[in-house]
Amino acid sequence: MKRAALALSALLAACATSPEHENFKQVMNRQVGKSADDPDAYPVLYRLRQVNEKTLPNGNRQLQYAAGRRGECKLYYEVQPGSLTIVRWAYEGSERECVIPPR
Repeated sequence: MKRAALALSALLAACATSPEHENFKQVMNRQVGKSADDPDAYPVLYRLRQVNEKTLPNGNRQLQYAAGRRGECKLYYEVQPGSLTIVRWAYEGSERECVIPPR
């Protein structure tokens, strides 16, 4: 009985996430491995405003962008110095702000 309740809870939680937010996460996952200055990289292609940059303890750089419909989603890319290869991404913001409408 507990397993059925857990499965139902997981199913409902999955349905609660908007398709636009899921699309955002999928697009960001596809950015890993690209160069942050590649013309096809999300921040370049959509001309996102970079709002901050800092060097991380591991020597990589963290680039912060204003993303989402009103720029209220904080998007972070961790990039390797020199090559600017995106190795990780993260975001801060609501599922309503961190979105990309599906095509």
